[in-house]
Amino acid sequence: MKRIAFLFLIGISIASVSAQTLRKQNQILKDSIGVMQKVIDEKTATNDTLSQENTLLKNKQAQLQASKDSLDNQQQILLGKYEELSTENNQLKDSLFIYRNENNGLRSQVNQLNNSLTNLTNEMNAKLDYMAKQEKIWGRKKYFNISYGMLSLDRGNNLEKLSSDFAVSISRGNTYYLHKTPLLGMIKFGLDWTYFDIAAAQYSTDESDFEESSTIYKAEIGMQFGPSITVNPVDFLKVNLYFRYDPSFSAMYGDEFKCGYGSYFSTGLAASYKIISLGAEYRWGSTSFTIDEEKQNWKVSGTYLYVSFRF
Repeated sequence: MKRIAFLFLIGISIASVSAQTLRKQNQILKDSIGVMQKVIDEKTATNDTLSQENTLLKNKQAQLQASKDSLDNQQQILLGKYEELSTENNQLKDSLFIYRNENNGLRSQVNQLNNSLTNLTNEMNAKLDYMAKQEKIWGRKKYFNISYGMLSLDRGNNLEKLSSDFAVSISRGNTYYLHKTPLLGMIKFGLDWTYFDIAAAQYSTDESDFEESSTIYKAEIGMQFGPSITVNPVDFLKVNLYFRYDPSFSAMYGDEFKCGYGSYFSTGLAASYKIISLGAEYRWGSTSFTIDEEKQNWKVSGTYLYVSFRF
């Protein structure tokens, strides 16, 4: 019995210890369960937050997916436009290549035209300079001559042949060239018209033909007309050779005044440089006068030296 009682006591002790232990363990479990519940609650709250965030992220993902789809569509559209632009760009490159070749060809033609234009301009300037110089050379067609002569007078009828004491002449005229361009670049043929020509001379005689005077005055007023040839060998120098017919009103005065028609000729040679000209002219011809009821044919011939102004 003692043994059983001892075992019972031991059992009761063990049970008491076990109960305390169990209570402690139960309390620990409760505490652990509380902690776990707290953790679970925190986790649950965290999960709710994460769920909300996940929902937001899903929404954002959906929006981003929609944006991506839209961007993909735009990208496809842009790719199509890019392909079109690429095609147009290739066409433009081809056109640009063709244009560059054409432009190079046009530039070459323009350069050739510029060179031709420059050459033409130089030729035109040279031609204009030549024409201006030719105009200066050949444009001086009018002339004014002041002459001094050495003449002889043959009155015929076995009368003394007289030499002039002096002889002067003033004339004015114009040369009309028959062609515009000089032959061989230096020769022109023309017609000279001296529309005003007046000449006067004085002769002395020892004969008694004129009772109260030993001096004879003779004058002609007329005009000259005839061909000429002018040569321009260099620069502004010109040489002029001419032949003219000179119909004149002729008059003489000795012891009385007589007049008549005079038929004269002249030929001459002159050299001019710009406005100044020097020349020599030979004149000859005759006039018939009735003196003491006797017809006399007075012949005049001689040389004139003259200074001429051409303008």
